[in-house]
Amino acid sequence: MTRKRPSSRDQTVIYGVHPVEETLRAGRRDVRELYVSREPGEGPLSADLIDCLQIPVSRVAASDLSSISGSSHHQGVAARVGPYPYWDFEDLLEASCSAQGPLLLMDGVQDPSNLGSIIRSAECLGAAGLVIPRDRSVGVTPSVEKVAAGASAHLAVARVVNLVRAMDQLKEAGFWIYGADGAARRVCFDVDLTGRVALVLGSEGQGIRRLVRERCDLTISIPMAGRIGSLNVAQTAAILLAESFRGRISKGISGRIEVQPK
Repeated sequence: MTRKRPSSRDQTVIYGVHPVEETLRAGRRDVRELYVSREPGEGPLSADLIDCLQIPVSRVAASDLSSISGSSHHQGVAARVGPYPYWDFEDLLEASCSAQGPLLLMDGVQDPSNLGSIIRSAECLGAAGLVIPRDRSVGVTPSVEKVAAGASAHLAVARVVNLVRAMDQLKEAGFWIYGADGAARRVCFDVDLTGRVALVLGSEGQGIRRLVRERCDLTISIPMAGRIGSLNVAQTAAILLAESFRGRISKGISGRIEVQPK
């Protein structure tokens, strides 16, 4: 599988023990340098892993590490890398046809914490991958990778210019597309979420846009018994992914797309 080649001029800094360590374990080849805090007990990365990859390591003060990473939540370690290696949508579509987990489509999710949580749930529960729009949507930023706790290194993520067009391509490939909508009459537990399935999740404030909703084969809801009566997009994603995983377990199937080093 191929992904778009990022410009060598662009760099970013990821931070936090799990994001950095999983990025290294995934074999990403664009890691330029590691920064480890000189403070005792911080930056607990595997020395063997660092030596094996032969990456330059700089030991710096915790205050300098905060400046380098742009956050005080670095846990004593950061890495300077190239831009996040997004997949080409066509490659992800081809790979998803033979995967058993669902493909997630994000319609305007803008909160980095929500996207990071969704990526973590998607990776843990065997999603085929994730698709996000280029505009009016958060990308896989360092803060997203921190919340994802390393899952972003192992999940295939593509960006598209037109989400509706991507949905049309999925339909042409035989995918059923289900939109998450709290007002939908059809309950997710009554729908088979296995096989060639794509799940659409809307933005935090407005949900799924009208044109995107019209492209869905069906909208589904999650039944609730509490007084609040609503879940945020990350919680919704986790429940739908878990239901899909339960269905695959009951059928004796699983499967995900292996992300190759970039």
